[in-house]
Amino acid sequence: MAPPASDGAARPLASEPLPDGNGNARTRNLLRRGGELMRPMATDLRAVRNRATVVGSVLALALLGMMWRAWSIGVVQHDRFAELGHRQQLRTYRVEATRGDVVDRGYIALAITDRVYKIVVNPRLITARGTVDDVVAAVLELFPEEDAAYLREELGRDKAYRQLRMSLDDAQANQLRAHGLEGVSLEQAPHRVYPRRTLASHVIGRVGAQGKGNLGIEYGMEEYLRGRDAMSRAYFARGKKLLVEGFPDPDVSRGNTVVLTIDSAMQSMAEQAVDQLVATWTPASASIVVLDPRNGEVLAMVSRPSFDPNHPVDTLAQTVNHAVQSDFEPGSTMKAITVAAALETGAIRKEESFFCEKGKWKYTEDHSISDTKSSEWLSVSEILAVSSNICTTKIYERLDKQHLHEWVTRFHFGERPAIELSGATAGVLAPWQKWSDIQGANVSFGQGMTASPLQVAAAFAVLANEGSYNPPTIVRKVLTPEGEEVPITRPPKERVVRAATARTVLEMLENVVHSNKGTGKNAVVPGYRVAGKTSTAQKASKQGGYAEDDYFASFVGAIPARDPRVVILVSVDLPQGGHYGNEVAAPTFAVLAAQLMEHMGVPREDGSKPAPDPIRLLASNVKLAEGFADVDDIEPRLPGERVIEVEGGLPDFTGLTMAEAIDAADEAGVVLQPVGTGIAVMQDVPPGPVEPGATVQVLFEPPH
Repeated sequence: MAPPASDGAARPLASEPLPDGNGNARTRNLLRRGGELMRPMATDLRAVRNRATVVGSVLALALLGMMWRAWSIGVVQHDRFAELGHRQQLRTYRVEATRGDVVDRGYIALAITDRVYKIVVNPRLITARGTVDDVVAAVLELFPEEDAAYLREELGRDKAYRQLRMSLDDAQANQLRAHGLEGVSLEQAPHRVYPRRTLASHVIGRVGAQGKGNLGIEYGMEEYLRGRDAMSRAYFARGKKLLVEGFPDPDVSRGNTVVLTIDSAMQSMAEQAVDQLVATWTPASASIVVLDPRNGEVLAMVSRPSFDPNHPVDTLAQTVNHAVQSDFEPGSTMKAITVAAALETGAIRKEESFFCEKGKWKYTEDHSISDTKSSEWLSVSEILAVSSNICTTKIYERLDKQHLHEWVTRFHFGERPAIELSGATAGVLAPWQKWSDIQGANVSFGQGMTASPLQVAAAFAVLANEGSYNPPTIVRKVLTPEGEEVPITRPPKERVVRAATARTVLEMLENVVHSNKGTGKNAVVPGYRVAGKTSTAQKASKQGGYAEDDYFASFVGAIPARDPRVVILVSVDLPQGGHYGNEVAAPTFAVLAAQLMEHMGVPREDGSKPAPDPIRLLASNVKLAEGFADVDDIEPRLPGERVIEVEGGLPDFTGLTMAEAIDAADEAGVVLQPVGTGIAVMQDVPPGPVEPGATVQVLFEPPH
């Protein structure tokens, strides 16, 4: 019998032969126990094989599914998914048309469109990158006054494209680019510029935040100026727009050019005249209207207070164009209309005289009419010269209410002028059926009704134009970008009174200025006859009736009286220190009229012509329609003229943008008169010595 095996001894394997005898029983036991041990192991192996089969099958199916999906996307649905990806990167955006220019009658630019940069952001990307604070800080660095809350609100929107409201110049754009901010890009955008700043600002108006006109010509001629926007497309990546080669140019139409009737030189003279008036009398407001009576064209229109349309205004009151938007009682100016109506209808004869009740007349039980000066018998001409309310009322009585109302409306009082400016008032003229006895008398000498300065000037122009009314206009023509004239419907010219009647009244109005009795002696212009009328109108009181110390003073006149070239109305609201039309308004008329006659080269009564202003003469040598003269051929100084050279002299404007040229002109102390738009290509005064305050015309052309 073999010794028992120790723990470290090798046990016999089942495959080894076992001893005979009792060893058979042991062998059977061992085999039985081995089988019992092997059965679980076999079961585990089968489970592993089954799981492997399942996993393999799943993986195989997944692989097949992925292959099918890839084939489906790449082949079956290729077009659909390509379009989805295309849409995620390709966006449609609006391309704003360039707004048309506004120029004066000599094509001097008054309103143009420049290009600035706008900040475009991708709020989604910026938020995802966590760089909102960086973007806000970069923008506030350029615009410290900007509202940080506004910026955070814009950057917090769930959008991929937002344009911020501020505008950047080249230097600011480069400064922003230097930050390298992801999700921030720059786009060029149109920006309205008014190169003459405050000159004719009430006429030109301005555009609002959306690029649409909201005042003046910018509003009144919006449909002609705005052009046609277009929709374009571009690829965007990481918040930035990428220009993709192959896209067609968007169908954008530039706006038309609006050519005004305004003469910039005459406008400048009128503005200087009214500024001197304001400095002397400190009124609440003042205005000047200069009309060509032969065609109704407004040559100059000024309103004070003023504003610069390039900058925000302090108060909206600055933007009111008192020449067309404010109405007042025209006062004694209406006496000329009453006389014209009475002469035209035969109600009176020019040789007649009227008793003026020695300055005081009890007209009704409750109302009296008085004159400033006591008079007895006056001719019709003298009635106008001394401005008698009493005798004008007696002339009105020859007409009656209905006929006076009819004639006042024929002179277009009580209706809105058909002018291209925004906000023009119609004034107030009640139906004659509602007039009391005293109201009819009041209207005959300009009370109990209201009119704008433009309405009064246009009515007076009827007398200066041999009895015909030309609707006032401030637009001379409209030109397409190709230079073709756009047809404009205009109201027709109207015959109001016979030419003989108009001439008779105009002759009578000369006595207002040139006779000893006349109330308008301060309107005398040396070398010329003036036909005009003063007006000193009390202003209505809020408590009813008229305020004792509040006046509206005006003077309207035609010059030269025998062949009027211009009608000028000077009106002053609430002057301080004086209130008579002859005292407050007539002197301004005289100064301005003399300058205009000189500027227009109108011969004096003796046939001589006024000496031309050398600077304006030089500027007039160069006009857009005739082409610019070569700079080397222009002599900027008159012989013996003293020249004061500013530091550095007059710069060479060639190659500068209009904004750069304006800054250079300011630095040189000269007045820039831009012609055209784009880049400066020529100037009428060569670089070098120049008088301070001289006017320099510079031709601008679009870059090629």
